[in-house]
Amino acid sequence: MKNLRNYWISASLLLGLTPSALADQIALPPELRAFLERPDQKQAVTYYITRQWQTAVSGCATPKMTALNAIVESPPAYDSGGAPISGQWRLIGHVEGCGQNRLLNIEYLFEPDGKMRMIGMAPGSSIADFRLQRDAAMYASIGMVKLKPRDCKETNFSDTAFIKYEDATPNSNGGRPWAEEWRVQTCDVTGIVTLHFTPGAAGTLIRAEVNETRQVNP
Repeated sequence: MKNLRNYWISASLLLGLTPSALADQIALPPELRAFLERPDQKQAVTYYITRQWQTAVSGCATPKMTALNAIVESPPAYDSGGAPISGQWRLIGHVEGCGQNRLLNIEYLFEPDGKMRMIGMAPGSSIADFRLQRDAAMYASIGMVKLKPRDCKETNFSDTAFIKYEDATPNSNGGRPWAEEWRVQTCDVTGIVTLHFTPGAAGTLIRAEVNETRQVNP
């Protein structure tokens, strides 16, 4: 992953750009920018991005990162050494190689004991948080039921795409239902599964309509 590692310095200058699907986010604090540019953080991000690329795109070992964006979801507080001790943010790497490109995502958050975690998320422009993505993966698998080869036990989510908000205004709980398309590979069959997300008082309902799933070339 030589190209990806060497591109970091240039890509880090683009931190703070916000994809259009994620609105009303907080500007990147200079303290967080300084933390993300530390050598240990560069190494950790390269590791996570590398793993995600290898899962999403097979047989392409030398991609390059063309941009790296940061989305601050909850502003961090910092210790005396400038390291975050709270908050939540997402890094989005724009990576391309071998004629393909992906948005690869890493979520930073803090456990109740104060420990910082880095979590690799689904590739693409899904706006679901990592817990919701975990549930959505099950529904995306269900959406492939008519296409999945018999006895196939392999399922890989190689891309996601935010499609649209399905209502113009928030519902009574302040949320807006939205739709996403997830690219799912089951053995040698690839399909696009449409997922519908509906926020509610008890959480977000996820629905996959099997008849909306369409087969595509790998």
